[in-house]
Amino acid sequence: MAHQPTKSRKFLAGTVTAALVATAIVPTASAAGFTDTKGNTHEDAINALSAAGIINGYADGSFQPNKTLSRSDVVKLMGRWMVQLGFEVPADYKSVQRFDDVSLTGNEELLMYAALVKDYGVFNGSNGMLMPTDNLTRENMAMVLVRAFNAIYDTDLVDFVAGQEFNKEVTDLTSAKAEARPFIDVLDYYDITTVASFNPKATTTRGQFASFLFTTSEVEAPVTTVEVSSVMAINLKEIKVTFSGKVDAATAENAANYTLTAGLVT
Repeated sequence: MAHQPTKSRKFLAGTVTAALVATAIVPTASAAGFTDTKGNTHEDAINALSAAGIINGYADGSFQPNKTLSRSDVVKLMGRWMVQLGFEVPADYKSVQRFDDVSLTGNEELLMYAALVKDYGVFNGSNGMLMPTDNLTRENMAMVLVRAFNAIYDTDLVDFVAGQEFNKEVTDLTSAKAEARPFIDVLDYYDITTVASFNPKATTTRGQFASFLFTTSEVEAPVTTVEVSSVMAINLKEIKVTFSGKVDAATAENAANYTLTAGLVT
């Protein structure tokens, strides 16, 4: 096991974590009733995501857990996850094209979620292209999962993990493209991946992605405590607050709203 930080994971107690869906769901084997997932390594994750309306099976009742996942599939999955957590599809998804190869007259579900994940920096594409039919590599999967988590919780797991000391289990990190490596580190740190050979260039199956997404949904956003190092009055109504470390946008905004009245901070 890689380093497991205190309170870094929400473990199941018969229900899916609220980070995955707004309401609790019991991930039983009969939740989805797929014909080809009984006993599969990813069965619990598949059933939980299916019950949450995030992942679907096929008309014949199968899930096909070993089928390779395409980039458009992942866009839809990330979009559904974000919508379940209260994000709204951009109102202009039918009029403003996000990717050059996703037509405004094409598949509406893909169009909706492509706009959502692009606007939140979850799925950026390549040179303006989504390449929807291409397979998703495991290194890109890592990037998409972490970006989605960051968008949902307004945090930066890459920055947080970069500042932590832990025993890295992934031994083939150097085979990943440079920009993906810190994202794979995040998966390693939170035990979202627990294998030595991550195989960054390999494709991702539907079952594998279900487990990765489900496990990512259980991670708790890090809480960073910082101290105020100085407070300086600029004038009778303004003060300058300096923190001892990096703070998030909400903390900075709260500090900016402080006023100084009659010598008292209010």
